[in-house]
Amino acid sequence: MNSTVNTAIRIPTEIYEKIEFQASAEDKTISAIINNVLRKYVSWDQFVSDIGFVFLQKPFVRNIFEHLSDEIIIKAARTSCYTGMRDAISFIHGKNDLESIVDVLKLWFSASNFNNKVIQSDGKLEFRIQHNLGRKGSLYIGTLISSLFADLNIKSKESLLKEHSLVIVFNIVSKK
Repeated sequence: MNSTVNTAIRIPTEIYEKIEFQASAEDKTISAIINNVLRKYVSWDQFVSDIGFVFLQKPFVRNIFEHLSDEIIIKAARTSCYTGMRDAISFIHGKNDLESIVDVLKLWFSASNFNNKVIQSDGKLEFRIQHNLGRKGSLYIGTLISSLFADLNIKSKESLLKEHSLVIVFNIVSKK
């Protein structure tokens, strides 16, 4: 169990009321909502502008992808996008290892509102990502993830690129 610190902070009434409403809607405590907000800030939000991320609407990104060839998407994912994500991993964690890559990918998926599940078991690491960016979005995300793991000499075992989701599986050697 993580240790906690009791502290008192002042929150404007209108913000507290929104947090209280959200907590009620999600059947969570106010403390849980505030802790989620703080966790997201210290692990992702404070870095996004420094590492070059911008917020764009999914329909816009999907439309741009549809006007690009598969080759251009793959090249972009393997070059500038890969470099930016690798730099984000180093910036946030100070190292580029399996756990750091997985953590930053999860942060990215969460910040992008991509439903995702990361399953690690039996020498496999599986990503299931629902992104709603079309087949070319799957191609982009799959290529980017594969490029990051290639740095660790980990190749994808299988991938399933669908219209709005993707599943990609890697063989990993667990450390004992």
